[in-house]
Amino acid sequence: MNFKNNQLSSRFKQVFHNTGFGIMIVDKNRDLIEVNPKFCEMLGYTKEELIGQSAEILHISNKTYKDFGEKAFNQVRNNKPVNLDWPMRKQNREKIWVRIAGDPVRDKDEVLWTVVDITERVKAKDKIEQLASKLSRYLSPQVYQSIFSGKKNVKIEAYRKKLTVFFSDIKGFTEITDRLEPEVLSTLLNSYLNEMSKIALKYGGTIDKFVGDAILIFFGDPETKGDKEDAYSCVLMALEMQERMHHLKKLWEGQGITNPLEIRIGINTGYCNVGNFGSENRLDYTIIGGEVNLASRLESNAMTGQILISQETYALIKKHIVCEKKDEIKVKGIAHKIQTYQVVGSYKNIAQRRKILNEEFDGFNLNIDLNISKKNKVITSLENTLKQLKKNEKSN
Repeated sequence: MNFKNNQLSSRFKQVFHNTGFGIMIVDKNRDLIEVNPKFCEMLGYTKEELIGQSAEILHISNKTYKDFGEKAFNQVRNNKPVNLDWPMRKQNREKIWVRIAGDPVRDKDEVLWTVVDITERVKAKDKIEQLASKLSRYLSPQVYQSIFSGKKNVKIEAYRKKLTVFFSDIKGFTEITDRLEPEVLSTLLNSYLNEMSKIALKYGGTIDKFVGDAILIFFGDPETKGDKEDAYSCVLMALEMQERMHHLKKLWEGQGITNPLEIRIGINTGYCNVGNFGSENRLDYTIIGGEVNLASRLESNAMTGQILISQETYALIKKHIVCEKKDEIKVKGIAHKIQTYQVVGSYKNIAQRRKILNEEFDGFNLNIDLNISKKNKVITSLENTLKQLKKNEKSN
């Protein structure tokens, strides 16, 4: 038996000294009682410099030493497995990352730790994360997440999907570009795009692109809440953008930009081609199609400070958003004229400012603004309607 134990001990010593990963053994006080050559090489110490020392000298701070005791040492002492990545400090004060695993030593109040240097792997991971963070600035957050989570393939592909498309630009921006210094112009444009982007992300819009002061945003891909909710979110986003412009105008006036700058917005809902377009070496996630062009035409036909939407969008949001019927417009490439509506505001917000009566169900639609409606005409109209209803009821 003694021969077998001695033979086992001899083999353990051979593995202990020749293995390709570091090994250290600590006692119950977390003092180092044994280390192998690989561990010494990894940390830059000699064996004599380590034996008898507290394991604290291997940690980058007293805090990490205490944290390791709570997260790892005590668990191993209670026969719980431990395998984690942890920072350590070399003899020359250089920080390294290690993958460390622990096992209690049988019949002894000691813990054996195996240690593998993963510094290069951690550095590579950090570089990838930094690069990914930089790339994320060039992509809409939804697109970035879908690509890096593996939900979307980075290849040429497109599909048809019902989207609500938003176009906007700053009316009068072109006229001031020649009068402003490049630095002032860049500050103005970036502050505007930054504020508008925050609002777009708040409502879940996918920012397609910026073209000068123009913005293209769409709702419905890669994430959707349903056609009605997507259209509603888009219109609420547009309303908040209008409100935000009032604040920005005051800021710009303080910088000497006195020209009245306002945004005009066009919104349309319909089936578009959405996906990755381009070449094998350069792709652009975007939308194309007649419905996209229509949203652009609505924007160009909108008056200063106006949100102009199509019949398709109006049909999806009319229960929640107050709109005024506007003129029909002729759009190139579409045979029939397009009915347009101007967005006034949400019923909820308007009702807080003025009295609105709104009721709608099958075969019935009532919308009265008590502040601006001619009350005598309203009363006469309602009385005539009631007479007609009663007459119709009797005849049935």
